[in-house]
Amino acid sequence: MSDSYKEILSRADLHFGEVRSRLGHHLECRLGCTGCCHGLFEIGSADVAMITDALRAADPETRALLVARSREILETFDAPSIRDCDESEKDAFFARADDVACPALADDGACRIYEHRPLVCRTFGLPIREGRTYLGQECELNFISALREEKESAAWDLEWEDAAAAEDQFTIPEAIVVASLFLG
Repeated sequence: MSDSYKEILSRADLHFGEVRSRLGHHLECRLGCTGCCHGLFEIGSADVAMITDALRAADPETRALLVARSREILETFDAPSIRDCDESEKDAFFARADDVACPALADDGACRIYEHRPLVCRTFGLPIREGRTYLGQECELNFISALREEKESAAWDLEWEDAAAAEDQFTIPEAIVVASLFLG
């Protein structure tokens, strides 16, 4: 893919904004709606660089809080390196951490790293497609009364992003801890 990662992130933001302007009445996404901010999931290694930028930009107190909360999550849920485990180990870990809040989630429902959030966080809630194949899988709160055509027109195309190989996958807590090591 020839696009830089920041261009892909920008495309995702533009797509979500366009969907919001056309079909906002079908979206529940708003400050304080944090369903997608619970449970751990994979992000790509390119997101580690974005999270490093987020930590670099954060005030020392916020940075310390993000790192401490990330370490706590990894220890509490006996997190494996998801790059080095098999699918059953990964699935078991994600099941254990199914309702854990993202370490970047503030008490008011805001994201502490919003400008640097991972790609999946920018597109979650929208239906998805892979090329011409519509997959759906939108947030259960969104598009409840939407027509199929509206859902299809709102779908984020997974072909617009690079697929992360298993060795390039992290969780957000892992990425925050790795980023903190880069920054010293």
